[in-house]
Amino acid sequence: MLNGEWEFYPHSLATSNSLPEHNKKYLRIPSISSWDGSFEGKDDFRYGTYRLKILINDTDIPTLGLRLNSVKDATLIYVNGQLIGGSGTPAIKENQHEADTIPYSVSFDTDKSEIELLIHVSSNLKEAGILKPIRLGTIDAINHRVYISNNLQLLLCVVLTLHLIYGIILFFIGSTQRKVMVYFSLLLFSAVISVLASDDRLLFTWLSIDYELQVKITFLSYIGIAAFIPPFIHNLFPNPRNKRMIRYFSLYCMLDIGFVLISSSKDIINLIQIVLGSVLIISVMISINILRKFINEIEGIIFIIIGCLSIAVNLIWTSNLSDASIDVMHYPFDLIFAILSFTAFWFKRFFIATSDAKKLAEQLQLEDQRKDDFLIKTSHELRNPLHGIMNMIQTILDDKDKPPSNEHKKHLSIAIDISKRLSLLLNDLLDVTRLKQKTIQLNMNRVNLQVVTAGVIDMLKFLGDKKPVKFKIEISNTFPPVLADENRLIQILFNLLHNALKFTDEGTIIIRASRINGMAHIEIEDTGVGMNPEEIERIFKPFEQASENNRTDSSGIGIGLSICKELVKLHNGDLSLKSTSEKGSIFTFSLPILNKSVEAEGTSPSKIENQMMDKVAATIEHVHPDQFCDLKDIHLNKRMKILAVDDDPINLYVLQNVLKNDGYEITTVSNGFQAVAKLEIESYDLVISDVMMPQMSGYELTKIIRNRFSLIELPVLLLTARTRSEDILTGLQSGANDYITKPVDSWELKARVRALSELKLTFEERLRMEGAWLQSQIQPHFIFNTLNSIAALSMMDTPRMQLLLEEFSNYLRLSFDFKNTEPTVPLDYELSLVRSYIYIENERFSNRLTVVWEIDDPIDIHVPPLSIQTLVENAVKHGILKKTSGGTIRIQIRKQNTFTTISIIDNGQGLPEDKLQDIFNQKDDYSKEQGIGLLNTDRRLRQLYGKGLVLKSKTGQGTVVSFSIPNNE
Repeated sequence: MLNGEWEFYPHSLATSNSLPEHNKKYLRIPSISSWDGSFEGKDDFRYGTYRLKILINDTDIPTLGLRLNSVKDATLIYVNGQLIGGSGTPAIKENQHEADTIPYSVSFDTDKSEIELLIHVSSNLKEAGILKPIRLGTIDAINHRVYISNNLQLLLCVVLTLHLIYGIILFFIGSTQRKVMVYFSLLLFSAVISVLASDDRLLFTWLSIDYELQVKITFLSYIGIAAFIPPFIHNLFPNPRNKRMIRYFSLYCMLDIGFVLISSSKDIINLIQIVLGSVLIISVMISINILRKFINEIEGIIFIIIGCLSIAVNLIWTSNLSDASIDVMHYPFDLIFAILSFTAFWFKRFFIATSDAKKLAEQLQLEDQRKDDFLIKTSHELRNPLHGIMNMIQTILDDKDKPPSNEHKKHLSIAIDISKRLSLLLNDLLDVTRLKQKTIQLNMNRVNLQVVTAGVIDMLKFLGDKKPVKFKIEISNTFPPVLADENRLIQILFNLLHNALKFTDEGTIIIRASRINGMAHIEIEDTGVGMNPEEIERIFKPFEQASENNRTDSSGIGIGLSICKELVKLHNGDLSLKSTSEKGSIFTFSLPILNKSVEAEGTSPSKIENQMMDKVAATIEHVHPDQFCDLKDIHLNKRMKILAVDDDPINLYVLQNVLKNDGYEITTVSNGFQAVAKLEIESYDLVISDVMMPQMSGYELTKIIRNRFSLIELPVLLLTARTRSEDILTGLQSGANDYITKPVDSWELKARVRALSELKLTFEERLRMEGAWLQSQIQPHFIFNTLNSIAALSMMDTPRMQLLLEEFSNYLRLSFDFKNTEPTVPLDYELSLVRSYIYIENERFSNRLTVVWEIDDPIDIHVPPLSIQTLVENAVKHGILKKTSGGTIRIQIRKQNTFTTISIIDNGQGLPEDKLQDIFNQKDDYSKEQGIGLLNTDRRLRQLYGKGLVLKSKTGQGTVVSFSIPNNE
């Protein structure tokens, strides 16, 4: 290093031959203050020449080199009178002066033992000239030292840049501390610029940048480092109390940055120590103040303190070194140590956070399990009181003795609707937990999509609101069956259709199906309010709902669609949604179509029967045979007739095999329309119907049956795969006596059929006994009047007396005959009783009663006992004899192709319209003076033939009572 006294010639840029000896001065080099003290006057712009003679002992040396690290501001170097290099353009006038302070190296060769070194310098700064030692040596040594220095700076820049990239990546991937990443990245960016702009000034070596801009960039990077440390620490350890302090500091830094941007390089360099020093001091004080509050609260904060101190040391070192008269190689380890400290802190926090997260995850899993257990227990506990509330409300609504007012009925009905919704919600909560715990097992089987869809729509019609919304099924009857759990498929369809109905005020809900790549794609399209794209993204998440501001119904908690999606996934399908706001939605889910080979293998009659027998055998192991009496005992001498309705022939086959040995006569049909047709022409004791059937569901069939038969006249047993309370409620509300869930247990099926058969037999027995009892209750005055007539004729006309006595005897014998307890008797037997009765009444009222017989011949049919006689007796007593003038009764029996019509026509006083309607609405009140016989006869006819009495009457014109009997084959 060429340190020592140099000759200096102020105000002169001379060569070796023109040096002004009279103006020569000696200066200690390097020195900061020697430049300013060498000039007289107060001019800012100064120039001069440095001269040094170097003696060397060995002239046989390789190429020499000089390294100038800091000579302000413009320099030219002469060796032995030759120009070998420079930086900038030294000049004697300021307007010709061009500054440039980039360090540079020069090389030269010499064969002399003395080297004259001249350096021209010009500057407009107070602290200028040779500020750093000038190194002399071989060019290889000089370049090697520069190479090491440059690489150390580049190493530091690479380390800083890598962490800068990490910070940017963390910012864009959504780090929870985005502001921390912003300030950390800005801090590292400023540090990289400061490294490249100081020491060897690599940035300005690579880029051709004006000197003024070089100065601004350099000092802006210094200010940036100091400015970004406090907000970085503040966001890393947030405290609302520090916001104002950070805000004021940021404002001060912005003022300093503004000063650097608008000031000249001369002013910046002259004042930078004050500006940068104040920013650095304030930054350190604020950082210490923030960290002081967290030093005992946050583990690992010592690393942040060390990192900040390392940055501060680097700033102090860099700023002071630039003005110091010493020359050292670049020292990058303070900033590297700062980065390592920050990295250590984040790793420490990461490990702590990971450990805390693990503990928290375990705690959350435990709490989540407790939550699930709580939901399950709460749902189960709420179901019983909820159904109790529903039952109590329904009891109040059905109270005939103290009926509630219309307003109260309305309120109570709303309460029941709310309770039903809550019941559905409880079921969904249970399913959410089961799905989450993966405890739901699917019973995959062949399912007819058309049938299931029709059944679900029927359920919605029973349970849903009375909206002007039409359901339209566009599923072909030839659409192949799907492989699914029928119960869960019903749940999926119910939730989707109920959701569509809830958000559709009026319009149409269309259900269609198509076959795509071996999967059945079912679409449910509505004309409701629709959804926007944001709502579609989250609608399938648990406990998520569409926004309520444009919804007609915001009930529910948003788990129905989530359950549907999970259930569809369990079926190896997918559920998707297309929707347009205010136009409607289309839900589409897919299910696997049943493979024909699987269907053939899994649903053969023998296999089904074997499975059923296995189930029966398994059941028998737990049920002692003595607990059941012989089911044949209940049939007495009659074979009970059962009408079985199911669209699946396999199910019908199973029913026949299970019940065939118990004496039942089973008729099978495949749909509801066939069942209705059978009921028109034949009588049955029990109907067993599947719920899910094409064209007409079991619910609709039951409603049709109830329009003709009461619960005890023709019991209905529904077979259903549905076990939810709303499914059972729908079946019972449609008029079913009982239900049994599939897959059917044979003992349970037999027991329920037995119970309903006993009910039907008891009812039939009661009807027959009631008819016989009614006939046996011959009124005393009828016997008394008949005996009086016999006594009178004995004195007047003995032959007539004998005939009357014979007919009376015949009437009594037939009235008390045990045949009257049979379901039917021959027509001639019934007409014999009628003729005896009419003969007796003719003898008593010959002038008031006329009977006309209109009977086709021959007629070989059976009729219920005491049926025609009851109608004739009713016509005589309540029709003809109520008129003083009497009247005529026509007994008309007409044979048609398939049936025979029996009519009793009188021209008596007739009945008013209101009494005509009340005749068949009477209950079992035997205190009534009339109508009991008609009611009993009507019930027996309906029970036997499906049709009862047809009654027509007009006041003053008479009455016509008729019924039809199928002809004997």
